[in-house]
Amino acid sequence: MDQHKKTALVTGASRGIGRATAAALAKDGAHVLVHYGRSAREAGSLVSEIQTEGGLANAISADLGTPNGAALLAKQVRSIVGDRLDVLVLNAGISKAARLADYTVEDFDNLFATNVRSPFFLVQQLLPILGEGSNIIVISSLGSHAVPGKPAVDTPSILAYSSTRGTLGCHSGSGHERAVEKRRAMFGTRFPTYAGKRTSLDE
Repeated sequence: MDQHKKTALVTGASRGIGRATAAALAKDGAHVLVHYGRSAREAGSLVSEIQTEGGLANAISADLGTPNGAALLAKQVRSIVGDRLDVLVLNAGISKAARLADYTVEDFDNLFATNVRSPFFLVQQLLPILGEGSNIIVISSLGSHAVPGKPAVDTPSILAYSSTRGTLGCHSGSGHERAVEKRRAMFGTRFPTYAGKRTSLDE
């Protein structure tokens, strides 16, 4: 896709896959919105790198684990790009490794709030400005298909995290994609999912 003069939001863009994706989009000429949760320094350094190379980027922060996090992020996005967003990369996520007996309800709820609820409602909030030729790209994980390592009752694992990634895959692979199918057909919005090995996590 020719990214010249296009706008892109990458969630969880301060590190890892998100950072590399944001940098690549900027290199191709897109105005990139670099979302971060806690890693303000890393997000700022990426914006500086993009601007030094002649690109256009803004760092924006929102806690996607809160009930209004997605709405607040969408409001910031609209204030910068106006009524047109061309690329939405849903990359932000958090993880937790623990023994099964050590997981709490709060841990579970926080994982699902950040990794599942926030991308669902971010799409809801931004769909009106995703028009013809736009792309919604979901970054999932190999952990959505299997729990890495040798999980056991007394061994720390990312079982709950893997559950969130499997659910996220359903957003784009079946249920959520069908929910926006009518608008996608009308306005040409693509909704692919990519599952890769994560290098870092930042909500």
